[in-house]
Amino acid sequence: MRHWMLWHALFWSALLAGPAQANEELAAINSVSQAWDRYAALSSKDDPESVSLLPRASLDYFAFLRDAALYGSTEQVRRIPVSERTVVYTLRASMSPEQLAALDGAAIARHCFKAGLYGVPEAEDGESLPRLTHVTLIDGDRAVGELGPPTGTQFQYGPVLVDEVGQWKVRPESMALDGSALIQQQTTRAGLSETQMLEYLVGEFLHQPGPSLASLDRPMRDDAAARTRLNESWPQYEDTYRARLAATEKKANDGDALAMFAMGSVLYSGAMPQLVPKDTKRGVQWLERASDAGHVPASAALTVLLLQDYKPVKGKPVPPELIARTVVHTRRAAEGGVPVAMVALGNFIFNGAAGSRDCRQAEEWAARGEDAGIAQARNERVWYLATCPNPAQRDPARAMELAGHMIAKADTLPASELDTVAAALAASGRFGEAVDFQQRAIAKLDADHSQNRRGMQERLGRYQKRHDWVQDYNQYERPAP
Repeated sequence: MRHWMLWHALFWSALLAGPAQANEELAAINSVSQAWDRYAALSSKDDPESVSLLPRASLDYFAFLRDAALYGSTEQVRRIPVSERTVVYTLRASMSPEQLAALDGAAIARHCFKAGLYGVPEAEDGESLPRLTHVTLIDGDRAVGELGPPTGTQFQYGPVLVDEVGQWKVRPESMALDGSALIQQQTTRAGLSETQMLEYLVGEFLHQPGPSLASLDRPMRDDAAARTRLNESWPQYEDTYRARLAATEKKANDGDALAMFAMGSVLYSGAMPQLVPKDTKRGVQWLERASDAGHVPASAALTVLLLQDYKPVKGKPVPPELIARTVVHTRRAAEGGVPVAMVALGNFIFNGAAGSRDCRQAEEWAARGEDAGIAQARNERVWYLATCPNPAQRDPARAMELAGHMIAKADTLPASELDTVAAALAASGRFGEAVDFQQRAIAKLDADHSQNRRGMQERLGRYQKRHDWVQDYNQYERPAP
C-alpha cells in the first residue's frame, strides 16, 4: 500500500505501453524504492555500511570532499554549498592531514556516515523514515524520487538514483543544494550569520564547542597543483536540477498538468538559462496544454501572456483567433477563482469578445473581482453600467452609486478613472460636472497616451454638447495606431 500513489499514476501508462514495457518499468520503480528504503534505514542509524548503497560516482565525490579539506583554498571552500562546507570543515577539525590523505573515497564516505555528517536523520518518536511517494525513470539508468506528493505548486523532489550494474544506488550528494537551502533558512530564522551557523554545526558533529571558522578556513596542505586539480574535478551540483528538469519533462509528456505548467514557466521565463534556454513559443505551448488539462494557474498566466506577447501591427486589429484563445484561458482562470481573470473576463464580455455582449454579466464578473481584492474593478463596473450600448442593461443610477466612492477621492484618481466618472455623470445628465471631470482627466494624461487623449477629447466634445457616451464598439476590433 505504501506506493499506492505511484501505482495509480502509472495505471494509464501501463495500458498504453503494453504489459511487457509496463511490467519492466514497474519493476525498476520498485527496485528504486527498495534501494532508497535500505539507504534510509542504514544511514539513519549512522551505519557506515550505507556506503554499499552508493555508486562509484558518489565515492568519487567523497574523495573530492577529502581533497577540498586537504588542499582547498578559502575561496574554493566558500564555493562549495554550505551543507558540504560543513563536512569539509568537520574533516579538517577532526583529522590530521596524514589521516585524511590515507583514506580513499569509500573510507571518507564511511567516516561521514558514521559521524552523522551524511544520511537520513533518525525518525522521531511516532514518525517513520522518509519514503518515496513517486519515482520517475529518466534515461533508462537514472531515477528521481519524490519525498512527498506535489504541493499544488511544485514537486517535492528528493534523491537521484542510478542503475549501476543492475543495482539501483543512491547519490546522496544530489540533495546537497536542498540541504544547503534548509541550513540557510534555519540561519535566517535563528538570526545568526552563516559563520556562526557553520561553527555551531561543526561543534554538533564533533560533540564539543565548535572551533573558530577562521582556524578551519585555511587549507591543511598548501599545494598549488592540487588546488588546480580540485578546480578541474569540481562537482556539477546543478546536475541535480538537470535530472529534476528531465523528470518534469517526462511527467509533462505523460500528461501531468503541474509538470506541463512547470515546463511552460521555465521555458517562457528563461529562469534557468544554464539548464534550458529561454523559448517563449514552447513555453506558451506547454502552458496551453496545462490549461487544457485543467491547471488554473496556467490559465491565469495565459490570460496575460498571450496578449502581452502580441506585437501590434499599425492599422490592424488584434487577430480574432488570438482573442479567442485568450478568452478560453481567461474564462477557465476566472471560473477557477483567479481575481484578475474575473476582471479580464468581464472586459471581454463587455466588448462582445467572448460571445454576445452582456453588460450585466460583465459587471457581475468585475464585481467578483472587486470582492476578491482587485481595486481597479470598481472603475470597470462603473464604465460598463454607464456606457453599455444596450439600453435594457444600461444603469446610470447604479453607475453613479458606485462612482460615489471614486468621486470622494477625485484628487487622487488617475486619468482613466476620472474619465470613467465623467461618463457616469454624463449618463445621469449631469453634463457640467462631466465636462469638469473630463477636463481633469485629459490634464492628467502624459504625452505617451495620444490614443487615449483622442478618445477623451471626443468624449469631452459630446459632454459639452450635452450628449452622453456609449461604447458601441469592440475595443479589440479597433486597428492599432
